[in-house]
Order: sequence, then structure tokens, then C-alpha cells
Amino acid sequence: MLLIIILYIIGIFIVDVQTMIFMLVVYVIGLGIGSLLNKTYKKDVLKIYSILYTAGAAYMLTCYAYMTYHGYDYLFSPDIASTFHPITQGYLSLGSYSNSLNDIWRSYAFLDRYQYGYFTYSTLFAFLGNIFNANFYIGQNLSVLFLYSFVGVVLFKLLLINNIDKIKAYKNSLTICLFSIIFFYSFQTLRDIHILLLYLLAIYFTFKENFSVANLLKLILVIFICCTFRIESGLFLFVLIPTYLLLSLKNIKQRNYVLIISLIVGVVFFSLVIPNYKSIDTVLNANQENYVENVEKKGSGVISNLQKIPIAGNFISIIYNAVQPIPFWGRFTPELARSTTLGKEVYNIMSFPLSIASFFNWFVIVYILFWLFSKGLREKTKDYISKPLHYQLWIGLFFLYLQSAVISQRRLMAYYCMFYILFFIVYNHISESDRKQITLTAILSFIALQIIGLIYLS
Repeated sequence: MLLIIILYIIGIFIVDVQTMIFMLVVYVIGLGIGSLLNKTYKKDVLKIYSILYTAGAAYMLTCYAYMTYHGYDYLFSPDIASTFHPITQGYLSLGSYSNSLNDIWRSYAFLDRYQYGYFTYSTLFAFLGNIFNANFYIGQNLSVLFLYSFVGVVLFKLLLINNIDKIKAYKNSLTICLFSIIFFYSFQTLRDIHILLLYLLAIYFTFKENFSVANLLKLILVIFICCTFRIESGLFLFVLIPTYLLLSLKNIKQRNYVLIISLIVGVVFFSLVIPNYKSIDTVLNANQENYVENVEKKGSGVISNLQKIPIAGNFISIIYNAVQPIPFWGRFTPELARSTTLGKEVYNIMSFPLSIASFFNWFVIVYILFWLFSKGLREKTKDYISKPLHYQLWIGLFFLYLQSAVISQRRLMAYYCMFYILFFIVYNHISESDRKQITLTAILSFIALQIIGLIYLS
């Protein structure tokens, strides 16, 4: 509590009083929602929410102070200043939230790539911030920070449902949210934290042991909401519907019931897909052109070279992407990023969480590789890896493989989380001597990786 009070006092000097009041209101709303939706582990959920909100707010305010001191319009992503903020401000100028909603949704089409859901949400926070006369930039950051804190809550529940005890699940969820790539995006007004939360919710529903129509409808609702934020991301999530139905078939008492539901879902699905096949193909082609072909056409850089290697190049790309930046201080100055035209707004010391995330991801990768190639380690953990997690890991591998040319990790965070859960299962159930050996290997190999990266850059 003392840390929160100190943070709010400092925030008054960095921004202003009214903005900090708005920040406090958002925090209290989050606590209220957490209390209502989590009866069983309320105390742990509220602690997770509070810690993540406070840590994210501290990082956000520090970045804002750094940004304003240097006279920048944004930090980290030019899309913030060129797209998301101006469009949200345009809707804000319409005078009322109902007017903005009418304007956002008036030309809605399911397969349109416009971000209907994102602007519905960001505009809501813009109007709420206006009530308090809060700083617009910070108000938009708070809209993301609010969701980021719930990411930790859903991860906590996913860890619990994977038979990790409450104390470890609590610590592991905080570790993921504070030391992985997720923390770097904890307040940035992009769509990625929104989509991460929706993905984790959808994945969580597939872990429910007994089939229920209510759970299926929740899953479908989350998928359709996700489509309004990024249509490509939402379309991929449809794979979780047959996954959930398939997992439900293991319950013999419900098997006939699930088969009938599966048949109904299949008929509805194909009746929607077949007439819209060309539109879906257009969306997928646009995604392929934006995120894959552009990388290959550039013809230079590590990723583009790896993409030229059949099959194996894609898997190496997955690992290479996960441990960026190389060297780990590579995002601190623009001079180190010779292949980009982005400047000091993107490449500066405030991107330090990326360095921590680089090591965290490498640590996870080394543990998983040891586990994959050691029969003894797999034997020790086989009883702790549930069937739903098995399914999600294969889906995650396919998800990462499809996007192996996507350099930005922010689009991959949801299925990174599935491998983080696997990592903690492995870490928690192997011997101390095995942990020491793998940990030492991870540290030494990470140092070697940085030396190689430094040589490559020079």
C-alpha cells in the first residue's frame, strides 16, 4: 500500500492530479471486477492484479517522463502516434460515446480488417478520461494497463488448472507477467495485450473437463470479440472450437451429446465459410503479404535468410525471434539497429524489459530443449502435462510456425504463455541437480549468444 501511495504522489509531479485520480479509479474498478469474477481465489487474484497494475503503472510513468523530457510524441511504436491515438481522438471529437459507437460500427463487416473492437474500447476510456480531465496519452495507456493486470489473473488460473499448486501458480504468473515480453507491452496502446487476454481466455475454456453449452458459447463469444480487434487473430482462434469438442469426447457419459453438438457446429461453420471463402482468402493473403512476404522480399537480415531454408529455417526463426534483441542491449540505441529507419523514440534505454525478456525466453527454450531430448526428464513430467495442454502445445507450435517470419514478438505472446506453463511444469518436477545443470547451461549459452551477436553486428 505504501508503494502505491508513493507512486501516486510521484505521478502527480510527472503528469497531474486529475490523471492520477483517473488512474486510481481504474485501479479500483479492476479490483471490483476481480472480486466479482473470482470467488475461490479472491485474495490471490487481487494481489496479482494489484502487483501487476502497480508495476505496470511505475513503468508507464517512467516512460512518460522519459518521453516528455526528450520531446517525443510516442515511445516504442510509431503506430501509436500515426494511427491509434489520432483515430481515437477523432471519435472523441464527436462529442458523445454513443455518437462514436455509431460511427465506428456503421459500416461493420465481419471479415473487415478494421479494428472495431479496439476503437470501441479505446474510445470508452477516452470519454471516461475526459470526465476527469485526464491526460489523453496516459488515459489510453491505462486502458491497456487495466487489461494487462487481468492477463496475470488468467495465467494464474491456467497454471492452477494444470495442477500447479496455488503458491507456485501465484509466483509463476507474476514471473511471466513481469519478466517476459508481456511486461514491455503492458501499457502500450496497441492491440496486442487485448488479443493476448482474449486468447488466454479462449484457451482457458478448452481446459474445462466437462462439456457445457455455456462454456462453448463463452468460447465462441471470445473468438468473435477477438475478430473485432484483429480479424486474422480471431480466425485462427476458431481452431479451438473443434479442440474443445474433441477434448470433451473423452467423457463417455457426454459423448453422444457432444457428437450432436459437434455436428450442429460443423454444419453452421461450413454454411458460413463456404459463401465467404473468397473474403477469408483475401484476409489471409493480406496477412501473408504484410507479415511474411515483405520479410522475404527484403532479401537481407537473419530472418529473411532463415526463411529461405526449407522447414528447419522456420523453426530456427521461431527461436531466433524469441530471444531478440541480440545482443540484449541492442534496443538501447538506434546506432545498434542498422537495418531500421526507426529512431530514438523506438531505440532507447526505456526498452530495458526486452533485455530481461530475451534472457527469460532463452532460459525457457533451453529447459524445453533439454526436456525434449531427455527421455528421463520426460518420464518425470509426463503425469503432470494434461491432455488439453498437449493439444495447446501442438496448436502453439503450429501458430508460431505459421508466423515464423513475423519479427515482432507481440503477435506471438499468447502461445509463448503455453510454453511458459510447460517450462514451469518441467522446472517444478525435475531434480535439483538437473535444474542446476540446465540453469548453468542456459546462462553460459546466453552469454555465448550475446558474444556471437556482438561479433555479427561489428
